[in-house]
Amino acid sequence: MNTTDLPLPDLDVPGGDLAFVLGVLFNQRVRAELAWSAPGRLADRHGGLDVATLADADPARLQEMMRRPPAVHPFAATMAARVIGVCARLQAEHGGRAAALWDDHPSAEVLAQRLTTLPGIGVHKANVAVALLRDHYGLPLADGGSFTARALAACPRLRQVLMT
Repeated sequence: MNTTDLPLPDLDVPGGDLAFVLGVLFNQRVRAELAWSAPGRLADRHGGLDVATLADADPARLQEMMRRPPAVHPFAATMAARVIGVCARLQAEHGGRAAALWDDHPSAEVLAQRLTTLPGIGVHKANVAVALLRDHYGLPLADGGSFTARALAACPRLRQVLMT
């Protein structure tokens, strides 16, 4: 499998940046294909992906929406709370735009730090996101090459996805 086999979002369409961040969030204990298709399923059920709307979503309603078959994610309760938390943080600190995390072309290290401030995104998920933004999307990042090399060394699966 490589990145062309994954349903990665188009960052240039409305909501694509949020779909990317949610795909990173959902990449937990599920196949990558499921994680990256989950934002689209959520958008279909929720009527789109809007940071402000999701930040203010009713947790029980969002959880039910995510749990309905086929489930958006098997851990619907946890992920619903994290979606709300991610969107609330994006709304409060990044003007409601997920792309604001990388718009200013930060270093890979700074971008990873920004990502880890979001609920449910730890160091590993942030490293995967940075590697994808640099190597798949072509985002210019200072120190991106060395950062990606470290991420690849730490995650053989990421190497398989990015290098094949």
